[in-house]
Amino acid sequence: MFRRCRCSPPSLDRRQALAGLASLSSGLLSACVHGAGASSLAGGLIDVHHHHGVPALVEFLAKHPSDRELPPIAWTVEGALADMDEAGVTKAMLSQFAPYHLGTAVERRVLARQLNEAGARFGRDHPGRFGLFATLPLPSIDDSLAEMAYGFDVLKAEGVALVTSAGGKWLGDPFYAPLYEELNRRSAVVFVHPWTPDCCTGLVPGIPEYIIEYGTDTSRAIGSLIWSGTTTRYPNIRFIFSHGGGTMPFLIERFLAGGSAEIVPGIVTKGKSPPFVPTQPPNGPLGELRRMYYDTAQCSNPVALGALRQVVPPSQILYGSDFWYRTNVETARGLNTSGVFTPSELRAVQRGNAERLFASAAPGG
Repeated sequence: MFRRCRCSPPSLDRRQALAGLASLSSGLLSACVHGAGASSLAGGLIDVHHHHGVPALVEFLAKHPSDRELPPIAWTVEGALADMDEAGVTKAMLSQFAPYHLGTAVERRVLARQLNEAGARFGRDHPGRFGLFATLPLPSIDDSLAEMAYGFDVLKAEGVALVTSAGGKWLGDPFYAPLYEELNRRSAVVFVHPWTPDCCTGLVPGIPEYIIEYGTDTSRAIGSLIWSGTTTRYPNIRFIFSHGGGTMPFLIERFLAGGSAEIVPGIVTKGKSPPFVPTQPPNGPLGELRRMYYDTAQCSNPVALGALRQVVPPSQILYGSDFWYRTNVETARGLNTSGVFTPSELRAVQRGNAERLFASAAPGG
């Protein structure tokens, strides 16, 4: 396999060849589990980015038309399991959101409970196949604290799901402090998904907001958490950011503002110079970035994964599909063929990192 031939790419090296072997192994795994039951999937992938949909959400959106483009709900438990089985996914962490800009506080509270009850029910009906990231009915902090407690203590959720901003407040805003105090006490996992903020809807005609704005707002949220000191004040919270951290890997020089670091060993990368530098955390922005987690949803390609892999260690990268917007089959194939990871790193991304993360979390408080 390592011998050059006329059909081999000229830049083939040992890492790429090993990644090819990992891809072959994963393909064989997928073929073996196609259509199999959960018992045959032991040791398969863990998907941390999987959206579920229920009739209550469809009814809510029909009652409250949005000025933001929201894809139609296209999720069924049967379809989800079939896709998971085909790709060799053992377990999917379910997440969904009560749209924070629509309806009344009471309606959002009711919808959040319906989403969480449904997610927990799917987990009970299909043991071992689904976990739950509980949605919170923001912007009400009191309602969100109550739903968090119910999600963790009654429904046994494995984390909570937040969006990058709500009501013009990004996640580093002091507004969220009561939530973080409780999440920190519980050493909780917090799954963060992008959402188009009020400032930035419909900026460019003909370009849906999720094409560019989602990645951009993920970077805003990460910067907000780091430079507000939130990640330093609440070190027990385990943040997972969707879509490989958005545009953060490509903005790394700006995240290093006022300092420098060997992101790639032996090569010093200098950040933006003062005076336009935000307040830095004690361990520097890079130290905080490397404590966070990032999923592979919508970025399982060599360009995006290669950049993310340079910024953070593979131990902080988790498999995520973004089902139903993307399938596990195509996401897993992209990850396996990206050539970014060694076989052991690839296996950690597929499953091992998630196992370690959730084993170390203590959501029961």
